Amino acid sequence: MRNMLRCWAVLALVSVLSIACSSREKPVRVAVFTTDPILIKIMGETFKSIEKKHPGLKIRVDNIPYTSYRDKITVQAAAGNAPDVISVEASTMPDLYMRGLFEDLTPLFERDGMKKSDYYPTVFQRFNPGGKITALPTDIAPTGLLYYNKKLLKEAGVPTPGPAWKWPEPFLTYCKKLTKKDKAGKITQWAYADPYGPNADIFMLSNGAYWMDSEMKPTRLTLDDPRTIEAHMFRWGLIHKHHVSPTLPEVQAFNFGNGAEDMFANGMVAMMTSGVWHTPRFAQRKELDYDVVEFPKGPRGTRGWGSGGSAVAIPKGSKNLEKAWTVAKELAGADLVTQLAATGMIQPALVKVANSDAFLKSPGPKNKRILLEMPKNAHFAPFVKNWNEVWDGNVGPALDQAWLGKKSPDQILPQLNKDLNRRFFPLE
Repeated sequence: MRNMLRCWAVLALVSVLSIACSSREKPVRVAVFTTDPILIKIMGETFKSIEKKHPGLKIRVDNIPYTSYRDKITVQAAAGNAPDVISVEASTMPDLYMRGLFEDLTPLFERDGMKKSDYYPTVFQRFNPGGKITALPTDIAPTGLLYYNKKLLKEAGVPTPGPAWKWPEPFLTYCKKLTKKDKAGKITQWAYADPYGPNADIFMLSNGAYWMDSEMKPTRLTLDDPRTIEAHMFRWGLIHKHHVSPTLPEVQAFNFGNGAEDMFANGMVAMMTSGVWHTPRFAQRKELDYDVVEFPKGPRGTRGWGSGGSAVAIPKGSKNLEKAWTVAKELAGADLVTQLAATGMIQPALVKVANSDAFLKSPGPKNKRILLEMPKNAHFAPFVKNWNEVWDGNVGPALDQAWLGKKSPDQILPQLNKDLNRRFFPLE
């Protein structure tokens, strides 16, 4: 989870450009946070086109590193100096929302004839949880794609996985057949890996479980749910029982900067679960013959995976509301989202754009069309202010002990759940 959030931050529709304003007119300040060169170029051209399209409108872009983005926006808002338009990522949305940071955009949304039905419902609800319009979604990022190396599957004599696939079986059988060893018994090809280190979230979600008792109105952690423990034990077993998935140190031993992503690209991992943003990178590897399928159903036949996503919002009390709204609409509009979709790096939040050739024919796997239905089974992190502290500071480090083989998940999760509920979510 914590590693996925880093990736979801890179995918936000933002830019590190700084555009100077030659006019004396007060510019519209836009706060952004990305380092991707492709998105930087597109966004830079977009800001210029917005200014040209709306004579007299000037834009200034504030570059704020993602690691300090939320805190800086919060401080600026408290000081009455917030940007006019801000980029918002799904994981930081709850904290900013609960601080009352966002302008109510409902009157403007309705005045301009915009429709909620134009967006995927799951991502629209994430950014507009209280019935009012607080942000315009730009993209959604389901992490339920199972990438597979077609050549390695063929060599192992296993058929292409299909929509009826499940774990533990036949997923585990595939994993055993796709793991290779040399004559000395050293593993030279792993069957399965997560791109950012061992993680059981997708197994938990596909098993019908969740981190808390509710996604939008959570009150208690549910890490002791038998389905959660079952999912973590299975993922743990892939590493320490069946030896078909590498530990984090084993991934790091390959000395690749992008971990399992590079291992998959180099044919050292046969299957990897993640989102669509890897595909432009994989497209550069002409020798890599791969495709994607939905992550297997859980033992009870359920589907589920995590998701990220981005949106643009206007901080409350904007003194430049109409011009800020003009910029926000452009940044979340079909024209820009279509350009970004054509890179293959994002899945648009606008259903019409997601169904267009711009996205479906962009660089990526042949089976990309499955993404169109994946948002309905996508889950975001719990809508609580302190989730990053709960997860990054406590759950993640505790589970690292399991992934390193020092303890098993069933020895960690029940007591961890009790301790964290006492600290963060005490019963009233």
